[in-house]
Amino acid sequence: MTLASITIVSGCPGAGKATLARELALLAEDGLHLVSDTFYDFPARPIDPATPAAHRQNASMMRALGRAAGSFAEDGYAVFLDGVIGPWFLPVLVREIAPGVLLEYVVLQVGLEQTLNRVRQREGPGLSAGVVHMHRAFSELGPLAHCALDTSSSSPAEVVAAFLARRRRNEFSVSREKLA
Repeated sequence: MTLASITIVSGCPGAGKATLARELALLAEDGLHLVSDTFYDFPARPIDPATPAAHRQNASMMRALGRAAGSFAEDGYAVFLDGVIGPWFLPVLVREIAPGVLLEYVVLQVGLEQTLNRVRQREGPGLSAGVVHMHRAFSELGPLAHCALDTSSSSPAEVVAAFLARRRRNEFSVSREKLA
């Protein structure tokens, strides 16, 4: 069994979160890919998470994700949680995780035009305003700037390799105390 760990793979839509989290889970002996988007399917009447009206819903989702990820990690899984989890909600999620669990946070970043193109290819037109807002928010990480990983000109294999190289140097580790 591996040491309890959770790697939060975040960024705006189209950055490659699901691809990286899935690949990392496959590389780990007890890897588990936890997809946060699934949780947003639970409410019977979901509120668009990109709107101010969704704050209560989003906070609830972060607490539930933290509990689920923490439970899997405590059972020995190497959890790779992918989702649009900005620094503003990171403390809410982390409060639900036991102190002995190792935490990593990586924010995948890609240029705005490339982000919009990826989202349009996958979702179609219409999400541009929300994506532009999220892109801006994920560009301003403040004290978590060391957690950024540019995926603009990299293949999925190159992103995995870059993540693993920086992980060996503990560049994605986050301290609970600094998140409080």
